[in-house]
Amino acid sequence: MLILHRYILKRFFPPLFYCLLLFTSLYIIVDLFDNIDEIIKQRWTLAFLLIHYLNHLPLILTRITPLSALLASLYCIGGLERTNEITPIKSAGISFIKIITPLIIAGVILSLLVFIINEKLVPSTVNPLPEKKEVLNDLTLYGSKNRIFYIREYNIKKNLAKDIIIFVQDKDKNIRQKIIAQEARWENGKWVFFNLLISNLNPEGERIGEPQKYQQRIINIEEKPLDFLESARRVEFISSRELRKMIKRLVSANYKPYRELTDWHYKLSFPWINLVTILLGISFGIATKGRGGIFVKIGVCLFLGLTYYGLLSITLALGKAGILFPFLSAWLPHLIFLFISFSIIRVNL
Repeated sequence: MLILHRYILKRFFPPLFYCLLLFTSLYIIVDLFDNIDEIIKQRWTLAFLLIHYLNHLPLILTRITPLSALLASLYCIGGLERTNEITPIKSAGISFIKIITPLIIAGVILSLLVFIINEKLVPSTVNPLPEKKEVLNDLTLYGSKNRIFYIREYNIKKNLAKDIIIFVQDKDKNIRQKIIAQEARWENGKWVFFNLLISNLNPEGERIGEPQKYQQRIINIEEKPLDFLESARRVEFISSRELRKMIKRLVSANYKPYRELTDWHYKLSFPWINLVTILLGISFGIATKGRGGIFVKIGVCLFLGLTYYGLLSITLALGKAGILFPFLSAWLPHLIFLFISFSIIRVNL
């Protein structure tokens, strides 16, 4: 049995490696052409580009592994079926489930590796902000104590915010206070605001009394500069733990974080696409027999792979809109394609 499992894995890993190499190369080439104007404008050197893509390699691998695993498992099982090796193996009393067990284990390991890469390597190696950018524009943060921050311009190196608006909400999400400041600077662990105007509002949003004006004032805010930088990062570049902290902060601000909850469940479910695509490749590897079958299998699998991602995009959009439960929006496509895979395997056993 061990010899058989080694033989199966030897037929799986080489095509997996070649697919990863091919898709990584294609990804980089397409990305280079998409950003050629920016590369010329910024005059990025070859060394800079090399470092840039080396840093992005973990992210690239997590994106291309599912499709690579799909084609590798299809090639492995489809090859065994094409050369009529599966029939004598089954005649020896070995069930088909035992034949594909090493591929299932490989799928679980690949899924765990992708999860670890997403959690540990991607956040630390991928810089979601342009490497030479010092100023961020139009930052929005749902902070603690029912505060909503808007910053028109934020200087990263100077920890200096310009044109700040802070809305303070009550428990019913009515804005009860509005703070406008020309600048805010992080000094000695505190935010110092300059040229600020504080207006108190009633539940209807009408101003109560005259606004308070200050040339300089310290406002006790729990959010630190890093929190504002995190708000500018794309979800795919942060870990699930960091995203969970963001969700707790939004909940404490009486905000319903449908989008963030959907993204969090997606980060947990995404790595398991690798296991699902391997099972999908296995199912079509033993189906569609006959002349030219391998090309039909590849075409059908690629079509189903695109359908998989299309369905996932739809369910995620529904989850972020609050129409579908966040958990269901992230896991439903997996369950559907698992059902398809097992159904095809059962029919062809």
